[in-house]
Formats: sequence, structure tokens, C-alpha cells
Amino acid sequence: MHKFFCNYNNITEKYELSHNKANIFNVRINAEEENNIMQEIQNGIQNLYDLITKIKDYYKDDENLALLNETELLLSNLYYSFFASPLQLTEENKENVELKSLLTKAFEEANNLEKLINIPEYNRLIEIIANNLQVLLNRI
Repeated sequence: MHKFFCNYNNITEKYELSHNKANIFNVRINAEEENNIMQEIQNGIQNLYDLITKIKDYYKDDENLALLNETELLLSNLYYSFFASPLQLTEENKENVELKSLLTKAFEEANNLEKLINIPEYNRLIEIIANNLQVLLNRI
């Protein structure tokens, strides 16, 4: 498991995750905010995974399922690299939700994760996930 630091971004005026430690001032606030951000990232990745598994139920063709499987694998790797544990499996939930709505929520969740993380290699994974979701959204 990697060590991450929480830094305050003066441009966005928000805390974000980074590999670099900014300064020694406000260490207590940074530690508290780091815990909050890590929890937000964990919940965001889990929510995105849940949405992707629901989206997979709507598709039957191999091309879209392959794209979703790639997205699910990337998301699983992202989660494991942060938390050194596998994602929680989702429960079967057969609520009737429109596919476009699920894809939109998933795309927004990916964008939120990208805003929280300021580490290029992880943002690249999130961008690929968001692009895959955008491709699926465009195909509707």
C-alpha cells in the first residue's frame, strides 16, 4: 500500500490527495482531511463499481460487455492500489432504473474521483474509466 498525503490546492480551494507532502503547518487538519478524502475515495470507487455492475445487466452484446469488463478491471486495480483489498461484491438489486441514468451517474462519479485525486497515474486510470463510460453513453 502506498503512502498518500493530503494537500490544500490554492487554485481549487479544496483538499486533494497527492504523493508529495506539502508543508508541516496544519498537520492535524491535513491528517483529518486525509482520512476524510480516503473515505470519500473508497466510497466513490465502491459506488462506481456498484453502478457498473448494474449497467452490465442491461447489455447483451460482446462489444459493450468487453468495454464494461475492462472498466471493471481498471476500477478494481485502482481500488486495490489505494486500499490493498478487493472491492465488496454488490448485492443483486433488480430495481428498474433507466440505463442512461445509470451511465450518467457513473460518469459523474468518475469525474468526482478525478477531482479528489491529484496523482497522474491514478487520474489516468480514472480518465480511461470515464472515457469508457462516455463511449457507452454516446452509443445510446
